[in-house]
Amino acid sequence: MAYDTLVREAKDLPEDMIEKVIEFMRFLKYASKKEQTEHSISDGIAFHRSVNPLADEFISIAEDFDETPECFKEYI
Repeated sequence: MAYDTLVREAKDLPEDMIEKVIEFMRFLKYASKKEQTEHSISDGIAFHRSVNPLADEFISIAEDFDETPECFKEYI
């Protein structure tokens, strides 16, 4: 059914637009394969990233973090 819809929709497109559709389909295939390889280990075991990998560690920020750097003060 999806193939029929795809062909029906593509019939009225000009040749250059069909080429763009084909390129986009190839991109989707590539992105799908890349996503599958990023989320699997060599044994086929899937892994998932945690929401915040640094949640157990304290991150310190410099006291002058919000201040404008000296080199940009002339622009303000």
